[in-house]
Amino acid sequence: MAEAGSQPRRDYEAGAHLELDLGAPDVALKQLVSAGGTFSGLINEVARAYTGVAREAVTWIVEVKPGSVRLPLRAEPASEEVAPSAIPELFAVIAEGVACIDAKAERPDFFTDRALEQAKALANLAGDDLPIRVRNGRASTTLSKRLMTNVDEVLGAPLESYGTVEGTLEAFNLHAPRPVFAVYEPLTGHRVDCHFTASVTVDDLRPAIGKRVGVRGPIKTRPSGVRISVEAETLYVFPDAPDLPGPDEVVGILNGYE
Repeated sequence: MAEAGSQPRRDYEAGAHLELDLGAPDVALKQLVSAGGTFSGLINEVARAYTGVAREAVTWIVEVKPGSVRLPLRAEPASEEVAPSAIPELFAVIAEGVACIDAKAERPDFFTDRALEQAKALANLAGDDLPIRVRNGRASTTLSKRLMTNVDEVLGAPLESYGTVEGTLEAFNLHAPRPVFAVYEPLTGHRVDCHFTASVTVDDLRPAIGKRVGVRGPIKTRPSGVRISVEAETLYVFPDAPDLPGPDEVVGILNGYE
């Protein structure tokens, strides 16, 4: 991972833009929203890995052009740790990374497991009736189903274990094929999808939104060690800092124990 503000500098000015191109004369609103949201997830994940900033590294801005179903993007630093001069190279890292994983089963630089999953999801939206291209001034890639196969080969089959995922509960999606809520791990900002079960329902989420929680159940983990998902058998909401016992309340609690 490159250190923030110290990324290698090369001549990327010729490719100092990034674009998602939906190559169809008519695009359904649902397709546009799905493709745009998935692409947003991909570029934000690569930006975090490239800049070393765990949360929002840059602000992406769509520059709408008349007469097209294209999403040309510009970006502005959202953190003081990100130098404006890093933006053109970030565009190239994304565009060239997508081209790399579409061509061969090899992890591109700065493409985390989550970024690869988002690239796969974007390729899954593409088809003969909706060609999807990612491009900048130096690279242009029409996403293929080969990309999905390559991602699966790079990530490897997930491993299963039983345990607890801790983090902040910040999102949920009740309209997904299988409804999920998401926990973001505190150190990395990595998202872990948590699947509802009979034991943990939507009603259990209401007091937990925005709170630090522990979700316990069967966990799927990539061979790289990145946790993908957990079957939510139990959900525990950690108390807020003011609710934690103070020093005076815990003094002597272990008296009599060796």
